Amino acid sequence: MTSYYPLFLILFIQNIGVREKGIEFGLPSWDLKISVFGLILLIISSLCTLFTKYIVKNILFKSQGCLEVKVNKSKQVRGDMINFTLPFLIGLFAFNYNSYQSIISLVVFLTFMFGFAKKENVIFLNPMFLLMNIRLYDVTYKPVGNNNDVEAYVLCFGQLEKSNQKLKLKKNGSICFISSK
Repeated sequence: MTSYYPLFLILFIQNIGVREKGIEFGLPSWDLKISVFGLILLIISSLCTLFTKYIVKNILFKSQGCLEVKVNKSKQVRGDMINFTLPFLIGLFAFNYNSYQSIISLVVFLTFMFGFAKKENVIFLNPMFLLMNIRLYDVTYKPVGNNNDVEAYVLCFGQLEKSNQKLKLKKNGSICFISSK
């Protein structure tokens, strides 16, 4: 949801207009209305975006269940930003929520985009994460007390570099988080 926040914002802005149905928007003299469905999508996407950083920080900075590691190699995984901007182009075309066909088309489009991102293992490369200073790294680390190197993709706030200091790594499902502090 966070990666599509700019798209929902664009669609919301384009959906403001003079119409018979909807919720009044702005001053009464403007006679502008917005779609209820568009407002609901924007609110859901806004809440997801606001809570993402809080949730990730909460997971990262609780030391319970953390594994102490030393990072041997760290490389930031960078995505091709054109891949992220293509879905937002849909917002530049005429689109509305007045027919169920346009709503279903948007859902199908977003589902395919999500599927492509998941299949290419770039699900955590999203522009909103970059704005929140959450980065994806390809790291090789060694758990403290173990001599075996482990390779993994991890999410981290800020910069992550090779370090002789002990860092805290936490796994939540198949997602790894590492604290750079």
